[in-house]
Amino acid sequence: MELSLKNIFLLVTIFPTLIYAYPNGKVEAACSTMIPGHPHSAQTSFAPYSLTLTSTNYTGMLVFLVTLSKEQTGSDFKGFMIQARAPRGDTSLGTFVVNSSDIQTLTCTSSQSAVSHTSRNLKSSVQAIWIPPKAKSDIQFRATVVTSFDTFWTNVLSDILPLDSAGSQLMIPTVFQLLVCSSTLIYALLLK
Repeated sequence: MELSLKNIFLLVTIFPTLIYAYPNGKVEAACSTMIPGHPHSAQTSFAPYSLTLTSTNYTGMLVFLVTLSKEQTGSDFKGFMIQARAPRGDTSLGTFVVNSSDIQTLTCTSSQSAVSHTSRNLKSSVQAIWIPPKAKSDIQFRATVVTSFDTFWTNVLSDILPLDSAGSQLMIPTVFQLLVCSSTLIYALLLK
């Protein structure tokens, strides 16, 4: 038994990188900082990755398709984490929905409030659906991208999304439906 305790001690002290790696993407420990537990610093060069947003209709409501992809000069990546936050905030907002086996949701501030990788397989892009929170404030998506254990970028940022205008877009179908229904009702009453 003493020998196995020595082996465990040696593994923990000689190979500390085994403790910090998250190849399965379950990185809830990094939710607040979005910095991997790797014993290396983030790259200071321009991140050759981008976060883009496309609004879409999903089950009758306005949601956003969030895409993390490499730029022309970028390498495929192994790991990532994406959150939506207020532009200078540190709390994840909204809810993510995933539709690929390369991506999973994480529980940061609430259930499904972030997404990350499921394996260290190489990826050139990933996508997730993001549902805005009820509270309206500006949002900026933030990502950490990992290409290898010692090479990663933090603060890969999207453009700022003004959710006040997105909130009014959410009401457009309702107002449109109201106008159509009202017009139909008035037309029906005039025909009588």
